[in-house]
Amino acid sequence: MLEVKQVHVAFKNQLILKNASFTVEDSMIACLVAPNGRGKTALLNVICGLVPSKTGGIKCNGISLRSKRRAFLHQLFYVQSTEDLFGNLTVKDHLRYVKKMWQSTIDITKVLTRVELTNSQNKQIQQLSLDKKQQVLLAMAIVSDAPVLLMDEPLNGLDVEATRKFEEIFVELRGQGKTIVFASHQLDSIERVSDKLLFLKDQQILTVENMGQDVEMQYGEMYLT
Repeated sequence: MLEVKQVHVAFKNQLILKNASFTVEDSMIACLVAPNGRGKTALLNVICGLVPSKTGGIKCNGISLRSKRRAFLHQLFYVQSTEDLFGNLTVKDHLRYVKKMWQSTIDITKVLTRVELTNSQNKQIQQLSLDKKQQVLLAMAIVSDAPVLLMDEPLNGLDVEATRKFEEIFVELRGQGKTIVFASHQLDSIERVSDKLLFLKDQQILTVENMGQDVEMQYGEMYLT
């Protein structure tokens, strides 16, 4: 379970998050929803300790980021974007690294097959298209076997078929007890897989349960009217 309480973040005198709070339980998918520039990436960076929060606290499975940082970070997996992958290393190099660092027992070969990267496993990252790089990030998250998975725009650059396969894997991971928080502009995907919607508005987080409502309409009411 991921718990975020009273998080306050400012950057260069610009307020980004003000007393933001939410909880995402085990076996749940939550999506951060907002137009660009509203703080989605900033919030993910705060959760994993890349950006400090001036107030409040963050816990993964009861472990505090502030007081037990190392143990906390072992509870989650997050890579900011495909730009943070190492261009001269192969797909398999990345998965081996993650497996070692997270002390995982996940079978890399099976993951490569599941995310359809078997034929690309020995290619350098710099040789891959954007959609393949997104698959690498997903594969790394799976290999980590971390209880909490954070993803920033994981569906960016994917075609319809690839998007649906990502959705299937998200649901599989939820079935394994994972807590997933991802930011996305793909409102149709959000509608299909999310249990919770975390709307970022006015530096606050508004939590809405996904009850099968029209997310695009809700988005429009929240930000376009």
